[in-house]
Amino acid sequence: MRWVGALLVAVLLAGCGRGVPAAGEFRPAVGGELSVATATLPLPGFWEEPGGFEYGLAEALADRFDLRLRVVQVPFERIVSGDLGGADLALSQVTATPDRERLLDFSQPYLPATPAGLSRDAIPDLATARDRRWAVKRGTTLAAVLTGFIRPTTAPALTADEPSALTLLAAGSVDAVLLDLPAALVVADRSAGALRVAVQVASDDSLAVALPRGSANVEAVDSAVRAFADDGTIDRLARRWLGADVRDAEADVPVIGRDR
Repeated sequence: MRWVGALLVAVLLAGCGRGVPAAGEFRPAVGGELSVATATLPLPGFWEEPGGFEYGLAEALADRFDLRLRVVQVPFERIVSGDLGGADLALSQVTATPDRERLLDFSQPYLPATPAGLSRDAIPDLATARDRRWAVKRGTTLAAVLTGFIRPTTAPALTADEPSALTLLAAGSVDAVLLDLPAALVVADRSAGALRVAVQVASDDSLAVALPRGSANVEAVDSAVRAFADDGTIDRLARRWLGADVRDAEADVPVIGRDR
């Protein structure tokens, strides 16, 4: 009756494992719901009415985990300080940095995000960049690049969000806005030739899904992002909403270097 003993062992093991998520299993904070935090609504190319790259990624995650999607707006400063407002994860153009990794967990990257200058005029070198009047969203790695590396001669305008920075550019109050390259490409593409991605700062920065520190869902989300990269989901979303292959576009934009 060996099979009886084997059955008893299996039952005991199952009982011991009850309440512990299986590898790759997603456990939402609210049953049946994937809650996703983001800071800026709408945001061209990323969160639109309806759609966007990060919205599409959130939908793909919800479908994969068989959950309905709920989007919550949380200020960026709170997200990167580890407070997602109770959401399961954040999709908000978040770059993983050593400081943020002490407060949050991250998936593998889903999109390269070199800092890029959006302007009406060319910015061929660092000296020219320093002479420009800049705007940038405060509390971001972009703000750190602008103040720590570019170091413009005129103090930059630090705004609450990207649309506010773009409003200053449209009004002529600043000469350039520093954005992640994918966002800069979208705005330039939709400007009917008025704006260009004039420069990028050498970087290996990239965007990743942010989760609460110690989340049991990191493995499930990381596995999903890998699958979306492998099956073409991320490339399809990028083509649909960002209007360009970001990796190809990098080669066409002048680069100013920095020590890493």
